[in-house]
Amino acid sequence: MKVLLAALKFYSILLVLALGTIFLQGQLHMDLFFQFQKTILLTNLLWGLGTGLLLISLSLHASQNFQWASQLNLEFRKVLVPLTTWQIGAIAIASGTAEEIFFRGAIQPLLGLLPTSLLFGLMHLIPRRTFLPWAIYAAFAGFLFGCLLELRQNLFPSILSHVLVNFVMILVLNHTRPRKLH
Repeated sequence: MKVLLAALKFYSILLVLALGTIFLQGQLHMDLFFQFQKTILLTNLLWGLGTGLLLISLSLHASQNFQWASQLNLEFRKVLVPLTTWQIGAIAIASGTAEEIFFRGAIQPLLGLLPTSLLFGLMHLIPRRTFLPWAIYAAFAGFLFGCLLELRQNLFPSILSHVLVNFVMILVLNHTRPRKLH
């Protein structure tokens, strides 16, 4: 419960900063977040789900095949296990939504796709060698999320993708046994 409360506080502050920045840019309108036309909504849904499933597949593959990924999972377990499904959902929604609105909605229009992706990766860098692959993966994921914004012209697909990745990966951590490292 401690992790959930800390996450909700942090992501609430990040969301307020993001919305304020977007407002000051004169870009705070509903179309930035969501487009209601049926075909656009369906296309955005498919792009978001597809990107999320790609990132989840890459993460699961890495976890099964690379020692650095197994080590990362062990480190994440220390913070993110045990959590209930609703707590995982709350963290995934808060983190995915706030980070996408901040990085893609507020920062990417100012800095561009590549610098924002690199900044996103740097923000995931924890000063321990074990976490370097996570920062690189986050930069790659940030690039994909940023491409979704550029391609679809709204944040819904990147938010959906980010929330899905966070939810599934934290759920997997909570419902699997850690792999033994050799």
